[in-house]
Amino acid sequence: MCHEDHRWPHLVQAIVNSVYRTNMDLDCLGSLLLARFLYPGFRPVRSRLIHPVARTLFNLYADRLDMASLEDLAGETVDAMVVVDTRSAARIKEFLACVNPLPASIDVWDHHPADSSDIPGAVVREAEVGANTTLLAREAMRRGVRLAPQDATIALTGIFADTGNFTHENVRQADFDASAWLVGQGASLVLVKSFLQTLKEESQITMFHELLNRLTWQTVRGHLLVTGYMEMDRQVGGLAAVVEKVHEVENPDATFAVFSFLRQNETLVIARSQERGIDVARILAPFGGGGHHQASSALIKGVTGRATFHALQASLKTMLAEAATAQTLMSREIAALDVNVSLADASFFLETHDRTGVSVVDADFHLCGYLSLRDVAKARRGGQMGAPVGSHMARQVLSGAPTMSLREIEALFFTHTIFDVPIVEEGRLVGVVTRDAYLKARAER
Repeated sequence: MCHEDHRWPHLVQAIVNSVYRTNMDLDCLGSLLLARFLYPGFRPVRSRLIHPVARTLFNLYADRLDMASLEDLAGETVDAMVVVDTRSAARIKEFLACVNPLPASIDVWDHHPADSSDIPGAVVREAEVGANTTLLAREAMRRGVRLAPQDATIALTGIFADTGNFTHENVRQADFDASAWLVGQGASLVLVKSFLQTLKEESQITMFHELLNRLTWQTVRGHLLVTGYMEMDRQVGGLAAVVEKVHEVENPDATFAVFSFLRQNETLVIARSQERGIDVARILAPFGGGGHHQASSALIKGVTGRATFHALQASLKTMLAEAATAQTLMSREIAALDVNVSLADASFFLETHDRTGVSVVDADFHLCGYLSLRDVAKARRGGQMGAPVGSHMARQVLSGAPTMSLREIEALFFTHTIFDVPIVEEGRLVGVVTRDAYLKARAER
């Protein structure tokens, strides 16, 4: 859309999926779409690269997005510019190379506070939200903007994509509010689901299976990590989606995939995390990477893939904080019964404390059994309530050590109906991890 004097403002976009060049993803497209409503008369400009996951949506809604190309900027004077989904000049260098001089008015809408904010003269609009599209949706809601169902669907897809279907820890109420507003504008959840299918091409599916066969599992400072290394002739599209699917299927605390492109002498590292204690953007920062706490990538030039992989392995051992263990989760205020206490007294204890069971210890506090309400009921039917607890308790007791990881504790709760996990050191009961303590730690993970 040109003005009569051939000076026409542009919406410029960028995204952090690739460190060395712009690469439009679904959240980027959602942001661009809504920016058109907030800046009437502006026109989006597309990158030369589109993320494979976003290609289907881009092709289907090309008329709605109505994006100019970089070539369309040739000979034009840009008097105002809006940048979405990044605040870093390096991420939009292909656009900045076409704009000279830079316009006096530059607005940035971005939700990546960790990125460098170095676009000259830019005014940054930011908020702590899960998706960049949410930033612009909030403003559209405030202004009373009305969307067509197609536009609402594009924007909603962006929010779903960048929040991991609302499972990433950076999700905020604003993301839900914006999504509810878009559904109210007619967004199709059926179409959103179809656009979020990550592995659409046969080459991606092949790569997915190849990467699965090259994975290595390791525990570093209590964190369960998956690492993979692959050598390829040259870079291919869609690797981030492949790593995302591997991370989803294998379900480790974090996944680090290193791809060595032999002909180009470049190495790409893609990382995904689902644990608060593993900030993959911080881990990849020394490699020139960027992105989110849970999703990051780095492209390293002139360094072999093997060297990068070994450097990453060494970095993980120093940069990761210790993971939560039974030692950090357990309570030392232990509810336990002496093995010689009568079943009548034990029954009173369980009822008074609203418990379904309790650990049993000897005089030296060695764990020697577990008494449940079921054991008490059996004793009552047999008229044995005067007998000691030791006569009816279960002697095979599930327990753990102070060094037990959160995942190991989780496995016990998932496979057994138990109230808590007794923690034993050198045979003595030293603490207990309750279900509530486990759930709290899992929620904060």
